Amino acid sequence: MTPLGTTLKHLNPCHGRGKRIIVIGNGGREDALRWKLEKHDHCIVERLADLIVVGPEKEIAGGIADRHAHKHIVAPSMLAARLESSKLWAKQFMQRHDIPTARWMTYTRSPDGMNQAIFDMDNMRDDQTPVVIKEDGLCGGKGVIIAKSKQEAWSHLPHIFTNNVFNSPSNKVLFEDFIEGFEASCFVMSDGETYKMLPFCKDHKRLGDGDTGPNTGGMGAYCPHPGIDEKLAKEIETKIVFPTLNGMRLEGLRYKGILYVGLMISKDGPYVIEYNVRFGDPECQVLMMLMEDDLYPYLEAITNGTLDKLPEPKFKTGAAVTVTLCSQGYPQEYVTGHEITGLNDLDDVVVFHAGTELNENTGKYKTTGGRVLNVTALGETVDQASEKVYNAINKIDFANMIYRTDIGKNEESNDTDKAAKWNQRRRGRNNTEQCRKKFKNHSHFRRADLLSRS
Repeated sequence: MTPLGTTLKHLNPCHGRGKRIIVIGNGGREDALRWKLEKHDHCIVERLADLIVVGPEKEIAGGIADRHAHKHIVAPSMLAARLESSKLWAKQFMQRHDIPTARWMTYTRSPDGMNQAIFDMDNMRDDQTPVVIKEDGLCGGKGVIIAKSKQEAWSHLPHIFTNNVFNSPSNKVLFEDFIEGFEASCFVMSDGETYKMLPFCKDHKRLGDGDTGPNTGGMGAYCPHPGIDEKLAKEIETKIVFPTLNGMRLEGLRYKGILYVGLMISKDGPYVIEYNVRFGDPECQVLMMLMEDDLYPYLEAITNGTLDKLPEPKFKTGAAVTVTLCSQGYPQEYVTGHEITGLNDLDDVVVFHAGTELNENTGKYKTTGGRVLNVTALGETVDQASEKVYNAINKIDFANMIYRTDIGKNEESNDTDKAAKWNQRRRGRNNTEQCRKKFKNHSHFRRADLLSRS
């Protein structure tokens, strides 16, 4: 006779396991989230879930949280998602709440708007001063051009103003001052009343080695960030993270979800480059590799407002690196359908699938997207983790495979050690707890809370 438990498990693969979770999205980020949740014995399902986790920004900006407000869903509301879905709205929000960001001007996508942009560049900018051109609407992480001179900026204007080359849903275009410095990615879990910060990451958005070529969705990342020490982390939290979340409360938009703040660290301090309203891709991959605790309780707490009842999430010491393998032609036109080999010969790495499809007959994967795989590894240092990743990449192959060869290489160990010590120190909490008290005891707390519930 077959034991009852065996029968139930056959009928229901989730029987006897943890929570049932839907993860919306099919990229490397979502594969990493599924991997992390399954690692703690939770069950990934397509319906009848205890929790819904939304990965892609398009679904969040489209109001999925509002449509499923009666369910436990990890995503901010459509109005709160304007932090990412409208660069113009985000800029105006930062201006209202005195959050440091680059100066900007806005133009309408029209012949008159283009002429005005040309006139302003001629009269307000030096010939060799870089300018950042940004689309207002969502463009899959690709609607940004960093022009090193006025002449280079001019060459892009017809494509942006006339052709809408990035297919932005908005008719607004932003021109920003270029800020010199280094980039960092800051991730925050927020339940609308309190928040918890995650380790800082370093993302590489440019296609080519040495940060050259066009912007992409992300060619690789590593964590922790060697350039973020305790003093700088405190400054980021007090000048940017706290004012952002408190500002959303004051405007009646309690932020419940993952907040990703793209930062530029200049000699004058941290500036916000952009907001994103979800985990970054590929930063999520390295964060999931490093996180020791079960992710589910933190995601659940975001939805029911109980983050303050949980301890700070614990992360492994050391570092994690991920490198994205892409189809040649990405981020523009590329060919898919190529068979991937070498995935069964890998040790000491985890490969997250971003754009693949399994052939059930042959048991082999083929490419289906521009970003195909995220090869990810842990190490005592960023350099060691990077070496493991590239050793594994040497065994993987598919036609027209491209990737960057410099992710996480030649990082200074002193900076890495400094960041690791800061991340470990965070577990005891210090400045964040003080900021949370200010967040909850702010003089406008009751007003914001009432507005957000109305």
